[in-house]
Amino acid sequence: MITSDLVRTRVRTLPSLPTTVVSLGQAVADDRCSVDRILNILAKDPALSATMLRLANSVMYAGDQRVMDLRTAVMRLGFEALLNLGRTAAIIRSFRGSNHLDPFRLWQHSVAVGLVSKGICRLIKMNHMDESAYLAGLLHDIGKIALDRCFTEEYAPVVQAIEQGDACLDAEFGNLGITHAEVGAMVAEHWSFPAAMVAAIRDHHQDHLTDFLPALVQIADLLVRTRIPNGPADETLMFSLEEQPAYPVVFGGGDFDAERLTFSIDDELEHAVNFVKLAFQD
Repeated sequence: MITSDLVRTRVRTLPSLPTTVVSLGQAVADDRCSVDRILNILAKDPALSATMLRLANSVMYAGDQRVMDLRTAVMRLGFEALLNLGRTAAIIRSFRGSNHLDPFRLWQHSVAVGLVSKGICRLIKMNHMDESAYLAGLLHDIGKIALDRCFTEEYAPVVQAIEQGDACLDAEFGNLGITHAEVGAMVAEHWSFPAAMVAAIRDHHQDHLTDFLPALVQIADLLVRTRIPNGPADETLMFSLEEQPAYPVVFGGGDFDAERLTFSIDDELEHAVNFVKLAFQD
């Protein structure tokens, strides 16, 4: 079995966030941040700058005219969105390889959960949380990649069990004594993400949630898994959204147009596929 101490030791061998992304985070956190400051940071990373241009012209952010320069891209995306897109591109670029997982499928699922989480925030008028929701959704399964990278031999039976129909958490805990959610939280700590983000990754499979962010990711994850199964166990996944314990934590006691959400998910899945294709490009 894998201990938490061993996980913390091995996740230190994972790639760190590029210095460009760290600098962007520091800049965006500064109330005095300017477009010129962002451009100076991006100028040091041509590959990330090219990705930002592609994303600014993607279906998620495209306006009436094509963006031809970084300044316009930064202004179109906004600082918070640019930071999260930069993190997304950097993380996907760092973890495109895999020993046992299908990385495109995993990132497609993860980006979709991020986009659905963000979309729900906007539907319930919690726009101030939408970028945090996106990042939490994006990283909710980062522990799977960490296990695949840091415990390659031990993780192989887990993937095999999932492919044979076992539920993901059962396969992980039964073979390893730890789950991807716990490991993912340790990765987020290693990357110095805020405590709320760490908790959302750690708790997104827990019952009886009371905090908004992990409950939101749990709902978004379920909704996406009905369309992008993580394995055979998800292929028959059915549930009533209103009966989920996390539902009142996210949507409160008021009326919510669940049908509107259901129709919007397919659009987010299409966006996720296109996003990951762009992020996979060199």
